[in-house]
Amino acid sequence: MGEEQEPLLKVRELKKYFDVSEKGIFKKEKKLLRAVDNLNFDVCEGETFGIVGESGCGKSTLGKMITQLIEPTEGIIDFDGKDLNSLSEKKLREKRKDFQMIFQDPSSSLNPRMRTFDIIAEPLLNHNVSTNNNDLNNRVLELMETVGLQKQHAYRYPHEFSGGQKQRIGIARALALNPKLIICDEPVSALDVSIQSQILNLLKELQNKFSLTYIFIEHGFPAVKYISDRIAVMYLGKIVELGTKNQIFNNTKHPYTAGLLSSIPIPDPEMRAQKKRIVLKGETPNPVNPPSGCYFHPRCPFATEICKNEQPPFEEHEKGHFFACHNPLITKGDELLNV
Repeated sequence: MGEEQEPLLKVRELKKYFDVSEKGIFKKEKKLLRAVDNLNFDVCEGETFGIVGESGCGKSTLGKMITQLIEPTEGIIDFDGKDLNSLSEKKLREKRKDFQMIFQDPSSSLNPRMRTFDIIAEPLLNHNVSTNNNDLNNRVLELMETVGLQKQHAYRYPHEFSGGQKQRIGIARALALNPKLIICDEPVSALDVSIQSQILNLLKELQNKFSLTYIFIEHGFPAVKYISDRIAVMYLGKIVELGTKNQIFNNTKHPYTAGLLSSIPIPDPEMRAQKKRIVLKGETPNPVNPPSGCYFHPRCPFATEICKNEQPPFEEHEKGHFFACHNPLITKGDELLNV
C-alpha cells in the first residue's frame, strides 16, 4: 500500500446511541446507551483492519452500521468516495454489491429451509446477476469450489454440514457479488480451534486472489494478530488504541490493550512466570452511565486524578499509532517497563 493511497473506507465522528429510557406513564429522564461513541478511522484498499475488544464494546454495532444494517445516530461512513448515509435507497442498493458481511454464527446466519445452492445464488438473483440458469449454475459451483466445498454439497441443507462447512457457505455467499470490502464479524469464534486456522487461511487466500479488503472483528487477539495489518482496540464504544500489528504488540501504549494482551495464554511455564502482566479488575461499566473522565479509569492500575476528571484525546503520537491515554505505558519489545 502506498502512503498516498486514498482510503477505501473513511469513518468520521460515527455514533450510535440507543434510547433505553423506561416506558410508561411515570417516565424518568431519557437514557441513552452509547454503543458506538465518536469513532474516526480509515481502511485502505487491500488491507485487513482488525477490531478487538470485550463483548459489548460496540464492535458488531460498528460492523452493522458500515454495512447499513442499522442507521448511525451521527457521523459519516464514506465508502469508495460515497457517503453511504446520504445515498438514496436505489443507489445504496447498487452500492451494497461492493460490501458484504460474514456473520459470527453460521448456524443462525443460514436459512435452514434453503439448500446450499439457493443460499449462494440468492444475492446473485436479488441483484440480477447471472440470471441465466446456466450462468447461475456455473457461478454457484465456482464459488463452492473456491471456498473448498464439493459439487455434491450443492443440494444439502445447512443442518447436514459441520460448523466449518457452514462458514464456508457464508463466505461463498459473501463473495458472490465480487465485493471490495468484507466485514468479518467474529467469523471463527463459534468454531473449534482446529477449524479456526483453516477458515483464517482460507480468508487470507481469498484476499490475495481477489484483492479483498477486510474489517476483521474479534473479541480476542490471537486470530486478529494472525490476519490483520492494523488493529483498533475498542472499549465502551470508543477506540482507545490504533496502530500497525507491530505497534500494538511491541509498543503497547494503552493499559487496556496491555490487559487484553496479558490474557493471551502462554504455554511455556517459565516464560509465563517471567512475563509482566496487567490483570484487569472489575467489570466493564454500564454504557448507559459511563464513568467521568477516561472510561477505563475505574479498572486501570495507572489511573491518576486527571484520568478521573478529563477524557483523554484520541491522537496520533507517532506515525500511524493513535491512542487515548493520560499515562501511556513504556514498552521495550514485549516487556512493560513501568509495571
